Amino acid sequence: MTDSQPDSAFTLVVPSCDFYSDTWPYFFHFLFKYWPDIPAPIYLLSNHLSYDDPRVHTIKVGDDHQWGDNLRAALPQVPGDVLLMLLDDFFLNQPVITKDVKEAVQRFRQMNGRYLGIDHFKKQGTPIPGTTWHAILPEPPCVGLNATIWSAAQLQAVANSPGMNIWQAENRAKQLAREDQTGHFYIGPEGKALMTYQESIKGLFWKPSTLDFFKKEKVPLSATPRPCPPQGQDPISKFIRSWKKRSFRNWLRKRSEKMSSEGTTVVKPLS
Repeated sequence: MTDSQPDSAFTLVVPSCDFYSDTWPYFFHFLFKYWPDIPAPIYLLSNHLSYDDPRVHTIKVGDDHQWGDNLRAALPQVPGDVLLMLLDDFFLNQPVITKDVKEAVQRFRQMNGRYLGIDHFKKQGTPIPGTTWHAILPEPPCVGLNATIWSAAQLQAVANSPGMNIWQAENRAKQLAREDQTGHFYIGPEGKALMTYQESIKGLFWKPSTLDFFKKEKVPLSATPRPCPPQGQDPISKFIRSWKKRSFRNWLRKRSEKMSSEGTTVVKPLS
């Protein structure tokens, strides 16, 4: 980790890559809508593109390899010893209470935390006295990557195994928790999630519920042609998904070529 520390109690980290840069305008739209008073610096991890907002610092790691490799390359440039991590396709859908987040970070420090799941786990258990937090047990470890608070050292340990996609990185986080669950916590069913979100993408495609979410929020899908094809397992649905996937990848390639030829490396917010 870098020796420089931010003035805030934590740093917000959004691990991404240029392939998902079409999600950034939506991610940050909902982030600032539902958490306008974020008391922390925000770091977006990318390959070659940046996001056009003065509140967002972009760390470019170069050509895309794997999710874990990008994270490992970027983390030494992220200041702070406590990191709140949100994935780029998880869009906030309810207001975040800054006071609650600050109190959670303070408790996390006091308890020498290494990991805290801040969304809502429904796993029953015995809360730690005086809290709604549960200690994570070795089997099965309630460890994920969706919306989480980490010690920077623990997240670096997760990313230190090269060549991991995001699912392999999550499995590594679980394995580390099995080996030593000290400092690993989640908010139990009797507690309140610090954040709720719309999980927007399954595989390459928008989930149907995401389109309903955009409609409810009156946010047009103007920044991306990312598809939402039929979800069935019949041959026609599979064919349409395959065709849509090729079409979208082709759009990404052409957009990248166009931005490169024009010298454009900045993704604009929603207008």
